[in-house]
Amino acid sequence: MTKRFLLKDFITGDDCFHIARVTIHSRYDLSLHSHDYAEIFWIENGTGFHIINGQKVPLKPGHLVMIRPEDEHTFSSTSAGLTVMNLAFPADTLEYFRERYFQEYSSYFWTGTPLPYHVLMDMALIRRISQKSEKTWKYKRSKFYLDTLLLFIFGLIAANKDLLLDSQVPVWLYNAIQDYTTPELFKQGANGFAALCEKNIDHVNRVVRAAYNKTLSDLITELRMSFAAKQLSMTNNPIKVICNDCGFTNLGHFYKTFKQAFNQTPTAYRETNQTIV
Repeated sequence: MTKRFLLKDFITGDDCFHIARVTIHSRYDLSLHSHDYAEIFWIENGTGFHIINGQKVPLKPGHLVMIRPEDEHTFSSTSAGLTVMNLAFPADTLEYFRERYFQEYSSYFWTGTPLPYHVLMDMALIRRISQKSEKTWKYKRSKFYLDTLLLFIFGLIAANKDLLLDSQVPVWLYNAIQDYTTPELFKQGANGFAALCEKNIDHVNRVVRAAYNKTLSDLITELRMSFAAKQLSMTNNPIKVICNDCGFTNLGHFYKTFKQAFNQTPTAYRETNQTIV
C-alpha cells in the first residue's frame, strides 16, 4: 500500500515548509509514499536507489530531484547509508512559481515525463544548497524564506548548466567569483581571491587566463569595480570610503580605474544612477 504523506504532519504552527536531513540505511527506513506537497531532495553522501513511479534509479552524491505531489517514491541504500536532505513545501507554490518565472518551461516540476526532474550537480554547488538550507533553519518558516531558498536553488541549477556548457570554468573558480564581494577580501587583493580558491596564485592566474582570456589582476579589478558601482548606486557612502573598501589606497587611481570601466567618473555615475524616474 502506498502511503499519503501530508505536509501538516511535518510542520507546526504557521510554518509553511519543512527542511530535514536523514541517513537511510535500507529500503524499510521509509515506506513507499506520495504527498500532498512538492519536494526537492539532494544527495549529500552515500549511494543507493530512488524507487520512483515503479522504476529504480541509481543515486549518488550530487543528485538533485524535484518530486511532484503525485509521484510515488522511496529509497534504498547499502548498509553504509544514503544521506538525503530535502525541502517540502505546499503544492500551490508550484502554481505561483510557474506563473511568475517558468511559464515557458516544460522542465523542473512541470515535466510531463513519468520520472521527475533529476540532475547531477557539482558537489560544490550541492554544498552551497545544504549550507543555505541550514541557515534557513534559523529563521521563521515563512513564505518569504521559502521563496528565497527556492530561488537560490533554481539559481544554482542554472549555474550548474552554465558550468556544464563552459567546461573551462571549474566550480572552485566560479564559487570564488561569487564570494569575492567584501572589502576584507578586496584589501587582500590576489591573495584574498586565491584563498577562496584554495589554490596558489600562479595556478589561479593560469586557469583564469584559460577560462576568460584575462589575467587574475584584470578579473579582480572587474570585481572591485562591480562592487564600487553597486555602492555608488545603492548607498550614500562617501567615494573615499568606497575607494578604500575596494582595496585602493590612492583616490586618483580609483577614479581612473572606474572611468576606464564605466566611461564615467564615480561622481557622474552616482548622479546618473541615483536619479529617481
